[in-house]
Amino acid sequence: MIETRTDQLRDYILAKQEVAASVRAVGQFFTARGEAERAEQTQTLLVKLAEDRFNLAVVGQFKRGKSSLMNAIIGRDLLPTGLLPLTSAITTLCYGPTERVLLTRKGWTFEQEIALNELADYVTERGNPGNEKGLVEARVELPVPFLRRGLHFIDTPGVGSARQENTATTYAFLPETDAVIFVTSVEAPLSETEQEFLRDIRAHVRKLFVVVNKIDLLAPEEREPLLTYVRVGIEQTLGTDDLRLFPLSARQGLAAKLSAEGDGTSGLPEFEDALTAFVAAEKERTFLVAILDRARRLVDDESDGSEQRAQIESLREALLAGASLTREPQTADARIIEQAVAANRSDLKAHPRSALRSGTCPICAAQSQALFDFFAQWQYTLSQDAAARRAFAAARGFCPVHTWQFAQIASPKGISEGYAPLIDAATDELRAALEQSREQVVEHVAALLPKVETCAACRVLRESEQEHIRQLLVQLAAADKQKMYARTPGLCLPHLRAALTLAAAEPAAEFLLHEQWQRLEEISEDMQSYTLKRDALRRGLSNDQEENAWRRALVQLVGERNTRVV
Repeated sequence: MIETRTDQLRDYILAKQEVAASVRAVGQFFTARGEAERAEQTQTLLVKLAEDRFNLAVVGQFKRGKSSLMNAIIGRDLLPTGLLPLTSAITTLCYGPTERVLLTRKGWTFEQEIALNELADYVTERGNPGNEKGLVEARVELPVPFLRRGLHFIDTPGVGSARQENTATTYAFLPETDAVIFVTSVEAPLSETEQEFLRDIRAHVRKLFVVVNKIDLLAPEEREPLLTYVRVGIEQTLGTDDLRLFPLSARQGLAAKLSAEGDGTSGLPEFEDALTAFVAAEKERTFLVAILDRARRLVDDESDGSEQRAQIESLREALLAGASLTREPQTADARIIEQAVAANRSDLKAHPRSALRSGTCPICAAQSQALFDFFAQWQYTLSQDAAARRAFAAARGFCPVHTWQFAQIASPKGISEGYAPLIDAATDELRAALEQSREQVVEHVAALLPKVETCAACRVLRESEQEHIRQLLVQLAAADKQKMYARTPGLCLPHLRAALTLAAAEPAAEFLLHEQWQRLEEISEDMQSYTLKRDALRRGLSNDQEENAWRRALVQLVGERNTRVV
């Protein structure tokens, strides 16, 4: 059972990642078009995904018993009920370790916390006539198991009352709902207003429960004809015959729970069973489909949003079909990484940097800049391009040295976006390795490790080194450039070797050797002078050249630490 639930949770997390990727693609589409408002709406959807908040709203006409039904399900006489309509605000029940009420009010920066017994002073017409206190939402946190895992159980103002703002508030909240409990009653079942309201609900919500409340007011022989009337009316209104009606008495159900006696007549247990089954098995997929539906509505009117619509539709159909969303195999598409490296390479040729102006080994400086440019661009590419993330995972990322250098530049969010598919790929392969022999497992794990040969950052350094050494040798053919070079720290020994390999028969080789031994001689003198002054307790006599001579020495011997291909 635990393994089954773990697999379900894993499937949900994978599906949520796919939905988030689709929503991000829609956001990027609108950002590229300069439509800030719609881009912000996609950001709101991502926030909802991150919160894992599922809005289960109870809606209906005025005085159908919505608050009574919620009280019966929670098992407490908690929400105010009565003859007068409630105020034009949303009341949300959600999970919290301790009971408390938080109020969101117009013009207030911070939420106001009140005691639970003060709730009626804000959500009823008697305590808050005309919503003079400017209540927007009352959030009631309760340690109730039914509300765990992100479920927000929401009481909406009744539509059709004398207060038009109540109807407006409920309609404005419909786009935020993920599933709806529609409550009618036997007193005036399925009015014309309710039929119109049902059509509006269906335009926003896929999952719909229909409750016929106050069934205890009817004689037994009157119940079936009334339920048939409601059922036929809903089928004609919505054009569907797959909706189940739940006849019940919220009043009797709550009374049975409060008295701890058996409940065989209220009809509430049957509805609670269906609701619990939905929350346990369907809620997560319904939640994700609702997010996709909202994202799709944003691009429905865009003629050039076909790619985004197709991606949403494909994922939506898979979720509705109950398919398990397994990870796609991470296949290597070398072209994607090659394009990123090539972009850096073309930048070198289009904008050759003068290595002679550097304060360190000029080739090291040029490599550092090339590597920084590549890392900065690659972080952006990973965050925007799912194909790049798959290619990066297939290449096993960067080598160990460049992994940590990338981490110094990238943000935690950028690393999380870019490396999650790589971790997923490693996880899947390790699961597969459980079926292999010990020797095969060792080889399998070794194959997961990043390699210098496939490290894109190492390739950037190699190509940058070759390009800039060639540029330097061309520059050193001119006397004025040789004078400029003489004022620099000179090449480090690794890059001197590379330059001499390319210029073995050129005059530049002799010039570079001559300059190099002079640099090393000067560094040695500065280091010894620095040591002597420290021993003599004359630190103040040291100049800048002597103070940093140790670092110049290390650079000369091995080059800058972020330019090594190991």
